[in-house]
Amino acid sequence: MIELQKILVYLVTTMLLFYMAKLLIFTKKRWKFRTYTFIILIGGLSLINIATFVDMISYFKDSHLAYMIIKISFTLGAIIYVLGVILWSDYTKKTIEKFEELALTDPMTGMLNRKGIENSYRIVSENGNCFYVILCDLDGTKRVNDDYGHIYGDKYINSTTKIITDSIGLKGKAARIGGDEFVILLSYVDIEELQQIISKIKSSVSEIIPEKNTGISCGYSLFPDDGIIFEELIKVADKRMYEDKKTKECRE
Repeated sequence: MIELQKILVYLVTTMLLFYMAKLLIFTKKRWKFRTYTFIILIGGLSLINIATFVDMISYFKDSHLAYMIIKISFTLGAIIYVLGVILWSDYTKKTIEKFEELALTDPMTGMLNRKGIENSYRIVSENGNCFYVILCDLDGTKRVNDDYGHIYGDKYINSTTKIITDSIGLKGKAARIGGDEFVILLSYVDIEELQQIISKIKSSVSEIIPEKNTGISCGYSLFPDDGIIFEELIKVADKRMYEDKKTKECRE
């Protein structure tokens, strides 16, 4: 009589094999997936399944050949399956990292989003070195959307994104935290260089659609002088930004 344990092992490996095959078909249809990982896993499981099947029926015919088939199939199958698991783990790790990156990125501009800049702030502030938090708000976005449409409005925002990124270079990180609001974490520079960077951003943005009287208003705060909590620094920068916006409105 065939041992119940051997039957159970064979059935488990068979079910797992069918599950992996089904998963391969599903993922191949839905996503651009590296199918060779599943093929390796299925190949390893197939050999293990053969070994368990031969082991199950070896009760009826005990031979040296059956023993060799079991030994070779199980050993080779286990090696191949472990290789597949390693590849699967590597793919899973990269997928998780990709999802984490997407969770911290603004989909339209490719910049960091609010969560992303808050994470960056935590890392930078832990060093204890001085740095600036610059808050920027686009002027005239509604006019651009009303007169040209939202597609052109998105281009206006994306053009501003490039200007900000190019202006700060490797000196900081920038994020889009709202419809037309941006935050910059800028490494400490003297006040003259800070004003030059802000001035460069302002002049470049004002040239995107000059006929619509567009531009950008900016305000800044200094860590840790103006606060050590992100929200505190944003509040100070926000106040200075609206002072900048009011000054421009008075000139108009």
